[in-house]
Amino acid sequence: MGVYEGHALAGQIASGGRVMVSASPYIAAANFTYTLGDKASPRLQATGGLFHYNYDPNIKDLGLYLLRGSVYPGFLISGFETADVVPLANVLGLWFRNQTGILTSDVVVNSETQLKPYFDLSAAYIGRARLSQAITVGAGVNLYRVVPNDGKISHHPYDSTSETKDEVHPNVWQRQTIYVDTVGGKPDTTYLGFDGTKLMADFEIDPKSWFGSPAALGAEDLKLYGEVAVMGLNFDKAHKAVYGGLAQRMPMMAGFNLPAFGWLDHASLEVEWYGAQFRDDLWRLEPEINRIVSPIPFDLVKAGDEGKPPRHYARDNVKWAFHVAKTIEGHFKISGQIANDHFRPFGIANSPATYETATSTPEDWYWMTKIAYFF
Repeated sequence: MGVYEGHALAGQIASGGRVMVSASPYIAAANFTYTLGDKASPRLQATGGLFHYNYDPNIKDLGLYLLRGSVYPGFLISGFETADVVPLANVLGLWFRNQTGILTSDVVVNSETQLKPYFDLSAAYIGRARLSQAITVGAGVNLYRVVPNDGKISHHPYDSTSETKDEVHPNVWQRQTIYVDTVGGKPDTTYLGFDGTKLMADFEIDPKSWFGSPAALGAEDLKLYGEVAVMGLNFDKAHKAVYGGLAQRMPMMAGFNLPAFGWLDHASLEVEWYGAQFRDDLWRLEPEINRIVSPIPFDLVKAGDEGKPPRHYARDNVKWAFHVAKTIEGHFKISGQIANDHFRPFGIANSPATYETATSTPEDWYWMTKIAYFF
């Protein structure tokens, strides 16, 4: 169990600008693990419940595209020490692991609890191979929302010529999930869904063994790592118009741990490029009262809209983050970050939801620190 205490970034005039502090309890983890064979090197390990899973512990902020974020639209998730990169539960489901020789295979079945629509099931496979003491590579596929909680919301099986308004979800009839191509005279309607397929490949290079692993260097020093992904494999005319082609769906990042010589746990610099052609705003996936969840980006959603490509956004294509951490006596930790990433902060008092990233131009950046005691 845990308790989070925090406040919005700013108050409101009606309350004299005062910012109220709120405390929210949460479940940090609740799971079981079953091991078949030797516990040190099991043939099969199964974990179920609410648990933490991170296929690349090198990541400090950017990356982890396979299991966080959406497909349609292909939003990326990052920020200062989110649940994806610290040992807090971020998966509700099942995790199976098999290790054979140099290959570690993971199968993860996850119930969506972070982005609406909730509780769709996704099934992912991640394989990682340690080719040598210095080089590790990995790859994975995620069948995102392959089993919907409500198929009329997450998937797109509708045919307007054969179904009546009462037989389909209102999202369709309020034009929240369709794209209409008017080129050629006759309108061509495509129903868009949240389900899709992600692909991922990553690597780690730790060159210290190539020159004798000097004792002066820390365990994380000089590591070079990176990841590339494809967010969605549907490339018909409608999906390309709304979400872009392959180049606009391939986020890629690289990170390097600067030499810290034991003074720090790590000093990591990460950079990212992502050419998505829509605004980095989760508003359509986190609707408030009387608004309908939609896979169409913020720019393209409007009742009665016949469908048109969203505006292009290129000023936020490059992101970066510099993260440092120091653990003292195994229980006390100080960490900090300077970044231009996908951080979405609280808004104003009494209206805390802020779905757009705080840094949307090259000139934007923020810094944040944390002091923690754990046992």
